[in-house]
Amino acid sequence: MTVIPNFILKRMYKDKSLRRLDGGIGFDIVNNLGPGQISKLNSVTLNGQIYLPSQLKLLIGSDIVPGELITEENPATFFLNQVITCLITELDLPDGPYELVLDLVSREAGKVSLSVKDTLKR
Repeated sequence: MTVIPNFILKRMYKDKSLRRLDGGIGFDIVNNLGPGQISKLNSVTLNGQIYLPSQLKLLIGSDIVPGELITEENPATFFLNQVITCLITELDLPDGPYELVLDLVSREAGKVSLSVKDTLKR
């Protein structure tokens, strides 16, 4: 499996995309590496608080995919240059800076951990 360094993974995070959405807090990732499949969504961490797959949804095009339904047998396909929004459901946070870590498993790259900083603003 390919190991992707964090400096490359950081380019997948859409800068300044951390925001409030209907139903929670979301952020965007852009697939600028090549087509792939997410076979497991492990967690999202914001300032040390861990959110599990049951609290996560991926908005892929017009589809809403609950995090716990993404499995090796039912992967989420991620096309080149596609934007996916990750939603942490039923969450409201105060404005301010956040350290965000997205942990997932990709069929092509194995375990992936994307770590970035962003600011939540009204």
